Amino acid sequence: MSKLLSKQELEAHIQQFRDILAHFDYSSLKNIRFFNLESLYAYMDTVESNPFKEQYDALQKELDYLQPYLPFVSSERAAHFLTAMSKAHDDNEIAEIKKDYTQKLRKDFINIARTMTTNDQWTSLLSTCEEIRLHKEETSLASY
Repeated sequence: MSKLLSKQELEAHIQQFRDILAHFDYSSLKNIRFFNLESLYAYMDTVESNPFKEQYDALQKELDYLQPYLPFVSSERAAHFLTAMSKAHDDNEIAEIKKDYTQKLRKDFINIARTMTTNDQWTSLLSTCEEIRLHKEETSLASY
């Protein structure tokens, strides 16, 4: 199990994530337009030495810390996850579902974070992540 972040650590990682996202540099591409994030991801996966690799890796590093505290951004996504988990037949299938939904959760989180324009929106997101963190903290203390 990964180390439980403190409230201050969670805040610092969310702020770092926000800073990276806010300063994502598209200036090196003069004649390319991306229709959506999926096309950007496809570009990064297929083009060697693309200018976004370092920034994307930095975002992923922050998401590695934030992953346990990320909320589902829609009730529909949460319902699909719970349905898939309830239909799983073995541990391997559960692991695959978790892997698949981890990637979806990260992309959803990036998508929603990209649309946030006010400090109030970021404060609300931080509060939601903090609620998840507190629940994990309470659960870990109860297990002792």
